[in-house]
Amino acid sequence: MKKTFFWTFLFLFTLSGYAQHTSNASSPKKHHIEISVGEPFTSLWCLNLQFMNNRAEDHIFHEWDYSNRPAINVGYAEEYFVLPITVGYFYQLLDWLQIGGEISTMSDADVRKTWNGDRLAQFLQTNLYIAAGARFNYYHKNITDLYSGLLLGTNIRFLSSDADHLLHTRARFTWQVTALGVRFGKQVYGTVELGYGYKGIVSAGIGARL
Repeated sequence: MKKTFFWTFLFLFTLSGYAQHTSNASSPKKHHIEISVGEPFTSLWCLNLQFMNNRAEDHIFHEWDYSNRPAINVGYAEEYFVLPITVGYFYQLLDWLQIGGEISTMSDADVRKTWNGDRLAQFLQTNLYIAAGARFNYYHKNITDLYSGLLLGTNIRFLSSDADHLLHTRARFTWQVTALGVRFGKQVYGTVELGYGYKGIVSAGIGARL
């Protein structure tokens, strides 16, 4: 474990030195406000990993009361997604370092039907993500920035049935790792990120430097 922390620190220190060496046009504007949209499939898979354990009551279907349980194994389900939407704020602490946080939300509806098409039940799962962390800018030139980042926080999940019955609320640890992020633009800019976590593998959006 000590070796892991040592090599991680050494990598980030080297990366920051490289960033300071290659950056030739650091922006005087320190505040970054962004909004982005991700893809739901990887985000949902990440959600399942967060809530997966050996306790049966934490499985999504086992939390419903007995009147709803016949809908679990009868017929089929149709799923509908609301894309992960994220609002973030980051402060440019150094030329190579931003600190800040994000608030994100994602929902999916599960409609259970019989094979004849009769509707049995509908369940809505809404997730609220609150996370804080840092971004490491390792390239800045003209209107292009390249960065990586890590955000850690909590995911609050609300599960409800049709007729607006709140079945449970759960909170779990959550994360977003950005392997490669690209910003292009000056005061108003676009963003594309590749990573893994509550925003999915790919997310894109717009932002502004203030």
